[in-house]
Amino acid sequence: MARPLTKLLVVATLFVSLLAGAQQASHPTQLEFHSSSSSLDEIFRWARGQALAYVAPSSSSIGPWYEAALPGRNAFCMRDVSHQTEGATVLGLAAANRNMLGRFAASVDEKRDWAGYWEIDGEGRPSSADYVSDADFWFNLPANFDMLDAIVRMWRWTGDDTYRDDPRFREFFRRTVNDYVTRWQLQPEKILHRPRIANQRLESGKFVHSRGIPSYSEGPKDFIFGADLLAAEYRGLRSFQEIAVTPQDKALAVSAQSVADQIQQLLERIAWSQSQQHYLGVIRHDQSGFESGDAMTLYFGAAKNPDHLRGALDYISSPKYWQKINIEEESYTPLLLFRYGRTGPAYHILFDLSGREKPRREYPEVSYAVIAALVGGTMGVAPSRFSEPFDVQTLAQLPSAGDNASLLSLPFRKNLLDIKHTGSLSSSLSNRSGPALRWRAVFQGTVRQLKVNGKAVLASHDTLPGGMAVSWIAVTVPARATAIVSSMDK
Repeated sequence: MARPLTKLLVVATLFVSLLAGAQQASHPTQLEFHSSSSSLDEIFRWARGQALAYVAPSSSSIGPWYEAALPGRNAFCMRDVSHQTEGATVLGLAAANRNMLGRFAASVDEKRDWAGYWEIDGEGRPSSADYVSDADFWFNLPANFDMLDAIVRMWRWTGDDTYRDDPRFREFFRRTVNDYVTRWQLQPEKILHRPRIANQRLESGKFVHSRGIPSYSEGPKDFIFGADLLAAEYRGLRSFQEIAVTPQDKALAVSAQSVADQIQQLLERIAWSQSQQHYLGVIRHDQSGFESGDAMTLYFGAAKNPDHLRGALDYISSPKYWQKINIEEESYTPLLLFRYGRTGPAYHILFDLSGREKPRREYPEVSYAVIAALVGGTMGVAPSRFSEPFDVQTLAQLPSAGDNASLLSLPFRKNLLDIKHTGSLSSSLSNRSGPALRWRAVFQGTVRQLKVNGKAVLASHDTLPGGMAVSWIAVTVPARATAIVSSMDK
């Protein structure tokens, strides 16, 4: 069982290595990363090899998939998959992502109160490690919302309209934003008064007290919900709007936005600790709380109050926090710190997470998270939302201004890209194959002009949610062409 925010038993490293090696085989990736930092190059090579070691053999009876659970479990978990998808898709595992997410989407059922399976094994069945019956199974409530957001993110990355149009996904979206919220008493007016475990059907059983844990945090029992549940619900309901296409779904999305906004306001009001200056992790009936909910609140983009946002970033940037958390929670932090412009702490945690002596470094989620941090953080690659007037953006966040880094053979929608950053002053994008691509080249700092292929162009300006000021320009890169954007300060 992939349990992210509680202590897990360590699986013997030798066994993991043997099993992973047996699964490696015929799933090569084209993706390459090279930089002026030998340390970054080393962790990329390790993470790529480790991640691909968990890819199932091509002969798998259930189609393409990779391990996303405790090593050796021969299974994939809804939470882990939702987190690993970004690293997986840039490694060329888009088909596996679609297959695994589709299987989870198809597993939601009224008999389980519209929850999906927590884990699916290599035979396509609910894992016996987490499931006895529809009345007796393990499930963490943030997972449906987390996966809904992951589906939308993979739609952005791949442009694969299966994620939008497949009946399995459409049914999952509708059930999650409507019936799931109601059945588990997650409406803004009810969530403060719900029992910790709603919908308990049996007096006793193996998992009856874990059938609908209202958080990814599993250690404490005296709480009604976690901040991560509110944050995931907010993000899932907001993400649905982007992928709703039918009149029915668009109407449902409008009502879901109202619920999402109320949930986000509740999060700011209940989970924020003014005295401790960070988000509390789990909330009791008396509205007191404890632990930290900062990482997941930031991960789901649910922190909107600027003071609260800064406090949460300060909190998770401190070694007092990240040196004490388990490796599952730590694996989220490098990329989210990059996204909020906290470059220094992001690298501190990235190197800690991937260090050779790091306990449980072989946990599958870690290597996929490291790949995602290098692509989305160091290189700053991010897909647009489909309403935005560009396709892909980049923002170099190198360890120092004198460093350089390149990413080769990056699969993105229908394209194959090469991206290079030279210090913080120049970036290039080569559109090796696929249609013309709209590139938003972003640079740190405020400058009046940027050069596009040597020609000065007025820059646009923005501020990241974490406070970093940036300048940017949008340029269309034709097929088999390269564009170079550089700062006028060069």
